[in-house]
Amino acid sequence: MYEFDAKIRFSEVDQDGKLSITGLLNYFQDCSTFQSEELGIGVKYLSKENKAWVINAWQIDVLRMPELCDEVIVGTIPYAIRGFMGSRNFYMKDKKTGDMIAKANSIWTFLDLEKLRPVRVEPGIAELYGIEDKLDMEYLDRKVIFEGEPADKAEAIVVNAHHLDANRHVNNGQYVVMAQAFLPETFTVSRLQVEYKKSALLGDVMIPQIYETSNSFGVSLVDEGGEAYTNIMFYRA
Repeated sequence: MYEFDAKIRFSEVDQDGKLSITGLLNYFQDCSTFQSEELGIGVKYLSKENKAWVINAWQIDVLRMPELCDEVIVGTIPYAIRGFMGSRNFYMKDKKTGDMIAKANSIWTFLDLEKLRPVRVEPGIAELYGIEDKLDMEYLDRKVIFEGEPADKAEAIVVNAHHLDANRHVNNGQYVVMAQAFLPETFTVSRLQVEYKKSALLGDVMIPQIYETSNSFGVSLVDEGGEAYTNIMFYRA
């Protein structure tokens, strides 16, 4: 387990003054990065080894969103590392009361960047992270399932430099930012599910396909041939 304290910033809140869903996702991503860095197996180490952890899927369950200046505790629990796959829980708690604010599950692949294929996680890395019991929460299948046919395609999105992370791929959170732009104004998110299919690079064109039901809003970001980069589902509170 790894934790850090934080205070919700003005730059992280939405129009209602509450932490945005992408802000919550970014806290969770930063948490795992902080842990890896403190263990000496972070970005620089992986870069030298030509390796990277690549996210496959997110499930984030929101109990309530913290507001501006709320003090929180953000934590992560690696609960499984098998072969080239790793699984992590995340959580955010109210620092004053200890009440749970959000829980998350995530699935990752350990990738050889030179050969562009999954490789087995070295035993030393697994030992450093430590494996603990996973959180008590509902665990969905990693695959995002859309109902019915998509609505008319939205305007295409061209990947720009500000969308990219240090690996020069579109940042995991940026896909969610793109998809969230299509949400109805009154839509309050209680659960986010993301399935990453392939990485988008600078100059790639992503075409949003929209799926809406009474309790969910889905966005599939596909290439010009119809192959998905990412499938994202927002569930209504």
